[in-house]
Amino acid sequence: MLQPLTYFIKIADERSFTRAAKALYVSQPALSKQMKKLEEELGFSLFNRSVRGVELTMKGKAFYEDVKPLFSQINQTVDRYKKYEQIRFGSTPILSTYFLPSFYKQLHYSNVHVTAIREDSLDLVPLLTSHEIDAAIVQNTPVIEGMYSTFLFSEPFVAAVPISLALAEKKELTLEECFRYTQILPPTGYLSEQVRGILTERMVESDVLETHYLGMGGLVALGIGIAYLPKMMADAIEQKGVTFLPLKGEPLQREMYLHANRSDLLQLLSESFKRS
Repeated sequence: MLQPLTYFIKIADERSFTRAAKALYVSQPALSKQMKKLEEELGFSLFNRSVRGVELTMKGKAFYEDVKPLFSQINQTVDRYKKYEQIRFGSTPILSTYFLPSFYKQLHYSNVHVTAIREDSLDLVPLLTSHEIDAAIVQNTPVIEGMYSTFLFSEPFVAAVPISLALAEKKELTLEECFRYTQILPPTGYLSEQVRGILTERMVESDVLETHYLGMGGLVALGIGIAYLPKMMADAIEQKGVTFLPLKGEPLQREMYLHANRSDLLQLLSESFKRS
């Protein structure tokens, strides 16, 4: 069915069987035969022929207006698969678990495959610059030399609080309230540096316990201290013994940037990550 419809659209665009046949590299009799079969299948005439050329019938025009946009989408899809055999994408465990699945259909459609996962998104930068991966989302890094980049989204961190604390009854917390308790932080990375910097700046003495993101909830549930998690992660999980509360004024935030080694690839991925 695709081939006859392609022929039909070309004839309608050219308003000529002769010009359409030439553009399609088929003979005019073969083109006419295909259109006759299509009209028989549809049950109505598509064209009126006159001395001025070929014109669409009323039904033919309505059919053309419905079909033409669909074929544009099909051609875009074919082009994508021609251009990209596989897009190698770098991610972090949190993005792979809580962000990328929301865009699975778009990414699968664009032939994106996560081929590298690093705990800290900054560790993806060397993989980008060495062309081991084609694209990645990197935290708080608007520019990477040699890459095409664009802002993707920002999000706050929220406090993970043991339900055993009186703080758990509040609707939101300040950092000052959180700093009264042991701070459960990742050993390295932006969040750890930001919280430690604020502690130093405000001359607050607070115990710090280091662990990776995926282990924070368990330590909070044991009542050991307070942790900070990206909102996308907090929104998606339930942790027994833990409540997640927003921080007043959103003092802890991160900005996520999309980087790709080609401008057309950046545009393709940007479109894939548009929220519906």
